[in-house]
Amino acid sequence: MKNILLFIVLIIPVWLNAQGTDTTLTKKVHYLEIQLDSLQRTIVAMDKEMQDIKQSIFDGNSGIDRVLAVIGVKDVESASFETRSRYKRIDDLLKVIEQRPGQLMFNGNITAINQFSLDKKVKESYGTGSFDIFVTTFIRKGALLFVDLEAVGGNGPDILYPTFSGLNGDAGSTQSPDSIDRLNVLEVWGEFTLFKEIITVTIGKIDITNYFDINASANDETMQFITGSFINNSSFAVPSNSPGIRLRTTILNRYRIQFGLSSRDNAGDKLFHDLYKIASLGWTFAPGTGFESNIRMYGYQVPGTDEDCGFGVSFDKVFYDKYNIFGRYGLNQDSLANDWGVKSSWSAGFRFVQTLKKQPLAVGIAYGENYPAEKTLQNEKLTELYIRLQLNNWVSISPHFQYVWNRHGTNNELNVLGFRTNFNF
Repeated sequence: MKNILLFIVLIIPVWLNAQGTDTTLTKKVHYLEIQLDSLQRTIVAMDKEMQDIKQSIFDGNSGIDRVLAVIGVKDVESASFETRSRYKRIDDLLKVIEQRPGQLMFNGNITAINQFSLDKKVKESYGTGSFDIFVTTFIRKGALLFVDLEAVGGNGPDILYPTFSGLNGDAGSTQSPDSIDRLNVLEVWGEFTLFKEIITVTIGKIDITNYFDINASANDETMQFITGSFINNSSFAVPSNSPGIRLRTTILNRYRIQFGLSSRDNAGDKLFHDLYKIASLGWTFAPGTGFESNIRMYGYQVPGTDEDCGFGVSFDKVFYDKYNIFGRYGLNQDSLANDWGVKSSWSAGFRFVQTLKKQPLAVGIAYGENYPAEKTLQNEKLTELYIRLQLNNWVSISPHFQYVWNRHGTNNELNVLGFRTNFNF
């Protein structure tokens, strides 16, 4: 009996201690389960947020996709023709960054063009390269700042074989006399919308050709034709990028009225003396369809040429979203023609866009004539054929063939083979 009592006395404390240990362990396990549940809910929430972010990035309607479309992933036939940069693809980018006021956005491109003149007596090769960086930001809704920085190397075949319009629209070295590459401020301006976006005002160092004589199929030397006559009208007497202002209004999304004033040079002094003046009227037929057509008429007055004037017209038409035709005509008064060198000019062409292995393939052909102001010279005739293939989202290549009759008004003929590579980033 004593042994039983002794066993009970010894076992009870051990049992009580074990019960206390089990209770503490149970509490710890329960607390750990609560923590695991909380962690699981956090992970689920984070996963949902990551899926939302991933969806926003890769969604076909997202801002990222539109930015890629702007910088060259897609062809530009359906892009707005009223553009704000010389590459005619900036409008969509501006819509994207308008949602992020105060943030800088950067994009740009690199273009390399190699050309080979096939003259019977002198065979030469020419290389040019350009590098552009676009910097854009919105201060607030309706207030945009834009900067285009450019460096160019090489002057193209016109060094030895001059023409009235140029055989390489991307040429024009910015290298200094001491052979140092210079970065040029090509454009820097602010753009503002007034009266509930009825009027758009662009002011700063501007490129007049961004707004006047534009054309959907023949206006971009980095993606389309490289001959000067098929980038802008050869008779279009326009100053280099200079301080200026442009006003535009659009009526019923079809009719566009524009006015522009620009300094004759980029000196920056006497801004309100000897102003270059230009105005235009444009119509759009069947906008946003596969048969969109555009007609633009413009007139300009150039200072220092007895205030002589010139005018031009630009036309482009789309058929079934694939077939594109275009045409241009321009004429200058005598004093202006003598100063510019070209009395009148015209050009016309065709452009076909198709998809090849999920990438756009574009084929363009154009012909034009330039009538010199000097009547003793002959009419210069030019043609160009190119095929542009988009290799991926950022790189395109295009071979070019150019032929010139009566080069620069002489009896000389010239044919040039070229190859262009364009990188967008």
